Amino acid sequence: MSAARGTRRRSEHATDAWIYPFDPTLAAVLVGDLEQLGYDPVARLLDGSVEAERDAAAERPPALVLVATGAVDCQPASSLASDLRALDELREKPILIAIDAPALAEGVPIPAGDEVLVAPWSAAELALRVSRATHRLGLAGDGDIVRIDGLQIDFTTYQVTIDGTPVDFTYMEYELLRFFVTHPNRVFSREALLSRVWGYDFYGETRTVDVHVRRVRAKLGVGYATRILTVRSVGYRFDR
Repeated sequence: MSAARGTRRRSEHATDAWIYPFDPTLAAVLVGDLEQLGYDPVARLLDGSVEAERDAAAERPPALVLVATGAVDCQPASSLASDLRALDELREKPILIAIDAPALAEGVPIPAGDEVLVAPWSAAELALRVSRATHRLGLAGDGDIVRIDGLQIDFTTYQVTIDGTPVDFTYMEYELLRFFVTHPNRVFSREALLSRVWGYDFYGETRTVDVHVRRVRAKLGVGYATRILTVRSVGYRFDR
């Protein structure tokens, strides 16, 4: 993949930020925000090889990498994010995933990254997530990983594994599971889960919670699905 640069003059002290524009609209927003933060955005073409990215990173490593993905191109974006993380030249560079809310609503699994940006975001939020990713990159401790027997949830990579096998969760399925495991042995009503997981601005029905609980249980399998208990006439409780 070769670099496709704009006509903006490069600052001598600018810092490269690589963008993989699977979703051109999100990528365009990232360009503006990154320039506002003092980065020099570099759009990477999507018709090359990972080896070419290794060579480019060895010659001039970026400060961070961003993958802008939507519903249509999620799988290629996910594969690319994993391949980039495996490169020694990018191992210590933050990789951020930018995704739009409609894609999440369609149940698209999110690629693994150090941080996830959900549109719309502000330049301030982008700066915060870059800072968080940079701070904790390679420093995952016990507080960043939850293990329940063979179930492991890595908060730094948004990855869930069962007995060492990765399990794909959509963004909201993952957020619901993460909320459950970090608030064990407490009963939450459907309304409380909508507020705490989906956010105060979400206007969906409580049936949304039931649907996502059913999906999470199905993906956890027989061994762990029963840990999400239904409390009749109230809501749900996660049993640690």
